Amino acid sequence: MRGLLLGLAATLSFGSAANAATIVNGSFEVGVNPGSFATLPGGSTAINGWTIGGASVDYIGSYWTAQDGSRSIDLAGSGIGSISQIIATNIGQMYNVSFFVSRNPDGGLTPRNGFVDVGGTPTLVSFANGASTKANMGWELRNFGFTATSTNTTLRFSADPATSGANFGLGLDNVMIAAVPEPGTWMMMLLGFGLIGGALRSRKKQNTNGQLAF
Repeated sequence: MRGLLLGLAATLSFGSAANAATIVNGSFEVGVNPGSFATLPGGSTAINGWTIGGASVDYIGSYWTAQDGSRSIDLAGSGIGSISQIIATNIGQMYNVSFFVSRNPDGGLTPRNGFVDVGGTPTLVSFANGASTKANMGWELRNFGFTATSTNTTLRFSADPATSGANFGLGLDNVMIAAVPEPGTWMMMLLGFGLIGGALRSRKKQNTNGQLAF
């Protein structure tokens, strides 16, 4: 039984590792020191792991409160911008990208919109809390799912010109990615949990005092 459980655990671990994808610097904590904030132009790679597109983004430091750590992004700097990263993926594997959004509270329309995409039709991302402030940004969790069609997938977040004005974009922080287990993997996990539970129950016995022991 011990060997079966160890083998099952190794199989599940290997499957998870094989399908794994990683976001580099998902909370934007590593990069040029933005101070209060720094406007980064299109083409900049000053934020480790990421490339700035469009006109520019604002790399936020102390200007407002981040969701994770001390830094975040305004997707519209002095104009409409974007930020992207190339991720190693497995063809046919489903992934879930989670991230937090807010808005630049200095201006722009509510709801504040942006987009996320992996090279296809951009998916709308909206933040509707018009009462958020620099001290209380009201960060909200969002999720985006996709199926990889390449071994290298470009994940991109961009501002929406219609709601951002010239430079009041969607806020972005704490980007993460995880492979979505296939149905067969879920079945193996459930089977594994059942085997483990059965093995633990089978090891219970009465000791000499009539108390349960393992």
